[in-house]
Amino acid sequence: MTTFDTLATDYDAGRIGYANELYDTLITYGVRPGDRIVDVCCGTGLSSRPLIENQFPVTGIDVSQPMLDIARTRFPDATWVNGPAEALPFSDGSFDAAVSAQAFHHVDRTRAMAEIVRVLRPGGIVAIWWKKMMADDRVHVIRQDLVCELGSDAPVEGLTGGFREFYATPLVDHSLRVIPWRTTMRLHQYMTYERSRKIIRDTLGERAGEYFNQLEERLRAHFGDDNPFLPLNYTHFLYLGKKA
Repeated sequence: MTTFDTLATDYDAGRIGYANELYDTLITYGVRPGDRIVDVCCGTGLSSRPLIENQFPVTGIDVSQPMLDIARTRFPDATWVNGPAEALPFSDGSFDAAVSAQAFHHVDRTRAMAEIVRVLRPGGIVAIWWKKMMADDRVHVIRQDLVCELGSDAPVEGLTGGFREFYATPLVDHSLRVIPWRTTMRLHQYMTYERSRKIIRDTLGERAGEYFNQLEERLRAHFGDDNPFLPLNYTHFLYLGKKA
């Protein structure tokens, strides 16, 4: 099974962040300048970057030390801690807000939600999100078709089966925001992103290398040679709530 320890370099080089509107939504929901924020399953600090750059005091926690090493190098003013989402090494009520991006499908959601609520002050904000390519996005269609041609079911990304654990947690003002986002990425960076996708490596195993080679060929055939811009169409699913 592939681990994020081995993918950290490609993850950092290939991944892009999230829509500005998503962070604007955090502010309108109640996150305030100076709020102490914990980023659970922070990876290389990608989701925290806009918060750090806007002077929020951020503490990131992740089980992957190679990911944290990159985060610490890129964002030395933040605090980076090694540890699991299911047992946060922080005191009760330590933070004003907790965020987690593109990660909660990797953890025990019930235990992680309980820990997030524990380390928040009363009235503290929870924001957990995923982004997924839209079903009719051309890049998405090409890569899904290719996985099937290689003999595997197309992987289901992000959260499946609903987020019952979120709604079962004693939060108030539950809210789900759906935020579309259109962006572009150069082919070379996009292929680095593809190589950082744990779900592809786990799904295809030894055929993952074949997938990467064929995908690049098909994207070049569709969008042009050299290093074309790829149009990418995403939907963000942003879950929001407040500790009673």
